[in-house]
Amino acid sequence: MRSLIDKTLLLLLAMVLTFPDDVSTLIGVLTVISCSCLVEWLLYQTNKYSCIAWILLIIIIMACIPIGSWCVLLPVVVYDMPRLPVRNEIAFAPLLMWIARCIWVLPLMWHGITAFDRTIVVIAVVTVISFAWGSSSHDTAQFRHELRRVQDHARTLARTSRRSKAEFEEERAQSVRMATLNERTRIAREIHDNVGHLLTRAIMQAQAGKAVADATGDETAAHEFAALTDTASAAMTMVRRSVHDLADDGTDFAAQIEDAVRSVGSASPDFAVTLSNEVSDAPAAVARCFSMVIRESLSNVVRHSGATSASVTIREFPALWQLVVQDPGPARHDDRQQIDDDDAMRGMGLADIDSRVRALAGMASCGPYDGGWRVFVTVPKHRQDTSLNGGNNG
Repeated sequence: MRSLIDKTLLLLLAMVLTFPDDVSTLIGVLTVISCSCLVEWLLYQTNKYSCIAWILLIIIIMACIPIGSWCVLLPVVVYDMPRLPVRNEIAFAPLLMWIARCIWVLPLMWHGITAFDRTIVVIAVVTVISFAWGSSSHDTAQFRHELRRVQDHARTLARTSRRSKAEFEEERAQSVRMATLNERTRIAREIHDNVGHLLTRAIMQAQAGKAVADATGDETAAHEFAALTDTASAAMTMVRRSVHDLADDGTDFAAQIEDAVRSVGSASPDFAVTLSNEVSDAPAAVARCFSMVIRESLSNVVRHSGATSASVTIREFPALWQLVVQDPGPARHDDRQQIDDDDAMRGMGLADIDSRVRALAGMASCGPYDGGWRVFVTVPKHRQDTSLNGGNNG
């Protein structure tokens, strides 16, 4: 667009120098305008069209020798000469380039020798200025293109840097979270292994002392031992609840689910499991239940089905969690004894799944589906507090 404005100004200057008062000059103006627009279009195409642009400009320049009135239009034509690309595979390309770009000197020299006047000098000066103007415009366009390329590269590097930084921050946060969860699990284990056993021994000693006091008729000592037993039992209950809370806080739902899927998939190299987990966090009881259901379901697929793949899908809804384990089938049929054994084992596994899900007030549906087998489990959210409290008290 900027080059078109420049060439329009040069054309207006040519019109001022010599107003087209004859047909040949008017034809030259129209020809130069058409050629200039065509060259401008060719410059935006691939380099394979550059030869056409060179040929058009050289033809017009050489036509200025027999048609002297066209010389006034040379500045418009010469403006495009420095802007044309050169094919480097041509032999002596740099030398030929400068010869071709300076070919506009021939008509000026011809008319300067045959009919020298002030007009030829003015046209020559304007043509030189036009050539320098076109060269400067070409260099500016190249610099602008290179600047855009550098800016694009800088933006790409910035995006890559931000992405790498975000991934690093995510990995660091995950590492900190895993370290925190592992530390909570370790603390819970230490409390259970040390404090729990000491409290259990204290309760047993207090109960033994109360039994001895009752046998000897020492009511005061029996009353004190009973109070000590109650206090130690209450402390044991609080420790047990704290241990359960720490263990639950130390449960990573996603890691536990991935471990359950990986444990079955790694045991059978020819068996592929696809996991789709939309749940990032859930109570420890739900994590343990889903992990057990996944292991049991995938084990059933490996033992009782001829499928080479299975899918595990976990979704979270406002009121419940959903687990679907499905294989495409078909079922494997061996001898009758093997079928009976498989059915018995499948029945025990499905009963275990049903009991674990019902303990969380959920529902489990297991059966044939779309040529294969599907285990469909739902666990409500609003019942988890009650279920967890009941489990902790045990």
